[in-house]
Amino acid sequence: MGGNLMALWHPSELVVILGISLGAFLASTPVYVWTRTLAYLGRFFAGERVTKELYAETLGLLEELARLSRSSGMLALEKHIVSPENSPIFMHYSRVLKHKDLKKFIIDNFSYLLLNPPASLNFEHHLANQIDDVYHSQMEVPKAAGKVGDWLPGFGIVAAVLGVIITMELLGGDMDVAAIGTAIGAALVGTLTGVFFAFAVVAPFVHSVEVMIRQDRSLFEMTASFLEAFASGVSPNLAVEIGRQRVPPEFEIPRDDYE
Repeated sequence: MGGNLMALWHPSELVVILGISLGAFLASTPVYVWTRTLAYLGRFFAGERVTKELYAETLGLLEELARLSRSSGMLALEKHIVSPENSPIFMHYSRVLKHKDLKKFIIDNFSYLLLNPPASLNFEHHLANQIDDVYHSQMEVPKAAGKVGDWLPGFGIVAAVLGVIITMELLGGDMDVAAIGTAIGAALVGTLTGVFFAFAVVAPFVHSVEVMIRQDRSLFEMTASFLEAFASGVSPNLAVEIGRQRVPPEFEIPRDDYE
């Protein structure tokens, strides 16, 4: 429309709105949510999502561990479970090693099976509880970020009101019309900035994180299906097939990819 883009540049409005938003986020969430949010920010800007390759690597790792336990006994897994970063098996699956929650889930449950738990303990229920715990922990990030997104238009109004107060100080006497116009414009930009960040920045991030978490949950459920089948004594081939059938359709893995 021929407007001047610099009319939208008011750093003081950004300082007020983003400063209040950051303070509200830090005050309303525990430290672990801060660190998880930073991790998801990294994944968001890197375009890192759960991929077909991650599903394939997870199945490949599980199959190798299962075959080793069948050929050499469960105790042969111990050195790989204790130090996965130095394990020649885990080192072939870099995507799994990078996914800390998934790596911990696999290690913890193979460690559980190494202790030869009694059949009376419901392993399926144990796996489901772990997945729920991870899911609820991860969901704290989009919940907290979503709350800040809901608050941002209000923070924009706060900045706008502060701008109006400054404008009021310019009235009276020899009024500088240009200065008054600039002050009113800055106040309006405060409202615009709050709404813009809420719906064009925070909302897409929140939705993206929710998608990543849902994909993560499907990945954990596939892994749990494999572990449950393996613990029941089926062959590694059948355990892999059971796990493969839990892969979501958008990441479907042909049998040739792991046979």
